[in-house]
Amino acid sequence: MASCNIFFLLILIRFVTFEITPAETASNPVYIYHNCSGGNTTDGSTFQSNLKILLSSLLDNTPANNGFYNNTVSSQNSSNSVFGLFMCTGEIPSQLCQQCVQNATQRLSSECSLAKQAVIWYDECMVRYSNTSFFSTVSIRPRVGLLNTANITNEESFMELLFQTMNKTADAAAVDNKFAIREANISNFQSLYCLAQCTPDLSPSDCRRCLSGAIGDLPWCCQGKIGGRVLYPSCNVRYELYPFYRFTEAPEDSELSEDPIYLSHKCSTNVTADSDFKVHLSTLFSYMSSNATNQMDYKDGVEDTVYGLFMCRGDLPSRLCQQCVLNATHRISSDCNSFQEGVIWYSHCMLRYSYRHFFSQVEKSPAYKILSLINTFSDVKEQNLFTYGLTKTLNNLIEAAPLSSARYVTKSSQMDDSQTLYVLAQCTQDLYGDDCMDCLEDIYKNMPFSQLGNPGGRILYPSCNIRYEFFQFYRDPQRQGLGNSSPPVLKEKGKRRLRTIISIVLPTTISVILFIFVYYLIKRKVRRSAKSILRENFGYESATLEPLQFSLAVIEAATNNFSNDKRIGKGGFGEVYKGILFDGRQVAVKKLSKSSKQGVNEFKNEVLLIAKLQHRNLVTFIGFCLEEEHKILIYEYVPNKSLDYFLFDSQRTHLLSWSQRYDVIGGVARGILYLHEHSRLKVIHRDLKPSNILLDENMIPKISDFGLARIVEINQDEGNTNRIVGTYGYMSPEYAMFGQFSEKSDVFSFGVMVLEIITGKKNSTSYDQPHGVANSLLSYVWRQWRDETILSILDPSVKEKYSEQEVLICIQIGLLCVQQNPHARPSMVKIVSYLSNYLVELPRPEEPTFFLHGTMDSKALIQEPSSSGCIPLSLNEMPTSQFLPR
Repeated sequence: MASCNIFFLLILIRFVTFEITPAETASNPVYIYHNCSGGNTTDGSTFQSNLKILLSSLLDNTPANNGFYNNTVSSQNSSNSVFGLFMCTGEIPSQLCQQCVQNATQRLSSECSLAKQAVIWYDECMVRYSNTSFFSTVSIRPRVGLLNTANITNEESFMELLFQTMNKTADAAAVDNKFAIREANISNFQSLYCLAQCTPDLSPSDCRRCLSGAIGDLPWCCQGKIGGRVLYPSCNVRYELYPFYRFTEAPEDSELSEDPIYLSHKCSTNVTADSDFKVHLSTLFSYMSSNATNQMDYKDGVEDTVYGLFMCRGDLPSRLCQQCVLNATHRISSDCNSFQEGVIWYSHCMLRYSYRHFFSQVEKSPAYKILSLINTFSDVKEQNLFTYGLTKTLNNLIEAAPLSSARYVTKSSQMDDSQTLYVLAQCTQDLYGDDCMDCLEDIYKNMPFSQLGNPGGRILYPSCNIRYEFFQFYRDPQRQGLGNSSPPVLKEKGKRRLRTIISIVLPTTISVILFIFVYYLIKRKVRRSAKSILRENFGYESATLEPLQFSLAVIEAATNNFSNDKRIGKGGFGEVYKGILFDGRQVAVKKLSKSSKQGVNEFKNEVLLIAKLQHRNLVTFIGFCLEEEHKILIYEYVPNKSLDYFLFDSQRTHLLSWSQRYDVIGGVARGILYLHEHSRLKVIHRDLKPSNILLDENMIPKISDFGLARIVEINQDEGNTNRIVGTYGYMSPEYAMFGQFSEKSDVFSFGVMVLEIITGKKNSTSYDQPHGVANSLLSYVWRQWRDETILSILDPSVKEKYSEQEVLICIQIGLLCVQQNPHARPSMVKIVSYLSNYLVELPRPEEPTFFLHGTMDSKALIQEPSSSGCIPLSLNEMPTSQFLPR
């Protein structure tokens, strides 16, 4: 309710702001909102002193850190340590960034002086601190929504365009510099302007995940409005019908471009230059400028104190090289004046210096990227042809560059009748051939081929660079000389050779093009576009899902065409493969079996659900493929398999210590709480069990398999179904017998899992025996509870020291969750509070639901397979699991 109050308050505030300032004209930072939380410290405490030091350090480091800086003020007592950062909007000048951080830190010092956690937003920056480390972690609360109160005229088409454009902007931000802007045409007279930004400490996947959440919150904030934004502590998105940002993208430099175009620069942040160093650096820059008149690269050192080199693009005349080096030395001497290392990139040259002797060493950092993620391909086949053409050309250049004495190579490749791809690769000439290849291969390895659009891009390292475009941005080799013309005899020989080549190549080229064209026409008749397939299967949600769609060719390449050595599991849904995407990410690929009649609805359900959910304790959804007869889900690869792999195996159960088991219980509880209360959707999982709890490399639990999950209204308490799905032993009685499901159904399943984690035993029973139910795990635990011998149920493989209090609390929570009356079971909010606060007195549990003195009619229970591979059961059968890696 508090967040709603904040939201509506901000509507009133921003109504005035939007109407008065339709463009960025103010020179002073514009305050939006702040939040103080995390409990209070005392005035004059060590924490408060450390907070002042932290805020001061953020302000001091504003000018030299390109809009982002994080720092920690540590203390012997970890509770007094303070972690903080600032992030400025990507396109603002450094002076405005500094002014914004100054205003923000002053306001936090005043408004949140005793708070242990706080975040503040301005139009131009965000500042945040906490008593616990949050670096490189996605934080989506508190959230703030702002909107322009004016309504859009054609809401449906506008929102579709908004989601498409905003998702492309988010893709660019995640891959590039955690900041991107994009423009789209609404009509001939009106444009849509979008911005997406993450804190640079996030990984690309975490940045994209955060932005997906913010984009998903746009309807909550701004449905049908002409402008709005959603602010998270870790990321933010904004859209308007006017250009509210400053344009920072470098203009395209074509073949005829004469003026060197500035791209980017980086200065080191750890060493400040003294006066002697500055004198030597000035001398070095003078040497570089004077030597740029007669050579394309140059390296030198001054007094063994400072070393530097420049490299011009290999096709440039000396006058353009000299101009570029002059521009670069002037700019870097100004912008990196106080640092002992720096690198600067222009369209025509690269220049760097350092206090280190770096000659003949491969330097891959810092890097600068301009990659277009605008998908302008007409279909998946065209995108695959582009990816194939680019990768093949790059591979050729990577092999050729080390063999070139200039370490500079170019190549053009005809993509179709109307498009030619031009590619360039270059290394600094001080590198050995193998080192040049290593540098270029590192760029190639880190290129996100599956996400690239076709307008072009470049990646620049200090030691090498790659660029590709659909226009010719470099000069042809015959034009690289200084104006000397070839002798007439050579010209005539060249003409005759050219005519011979044309007479041979032209007919062959025409035949190949005609074949490809006919093949394309035939395939187009039987193959629908990816967009139409999406729209047919997912309706209006297709616009949101489009950025998550992968082509079949990419998945086949990642899994080596679904080879058997990549298979890591099998279930009712189909088979699971391990794959590696173009960008190096390891993924788990879940492929729906063509022969299976089950799983189609579960597939659609899982895509729609998991694409909108993000939490540390939910498995990360990477994307999906819906092409021809293939239905494929792509998740993060989780190396430690599932919880049951350890829990119910006598050879592995000892690997789970009590502290790890307790952390798993807490993590699963927080994940379920997110599904029930904190996500934008209220989700009932309906198939919680150890085989659906995956464990990452740090044994952090992640809930998976959302094929059977159901979305319910936020204020809806329960639902009904005639289709009973799930796994016996984990299904609540009201669901198994009457089809009634609710949050308390998941609570029951969680309770069974808790008792299984504690005991290391599966909740299996012998239903074919008269007293089988009485021998179940639940009744066994209840008897020990009743007889006050409860600690005897702890898995004997837990041999190290453990907290009896933690064990007792977890047992009591488990018994409370499996009570027969759903209303007597605690909510996940209470369960999480029980786990985090030992002082809370827990209610006394009643008999578990299966400790009954009657029988059930087996004919009343019918189970359909879950997407994780459960088989149909009657009461005299129990499910078995095949333990395979995920």
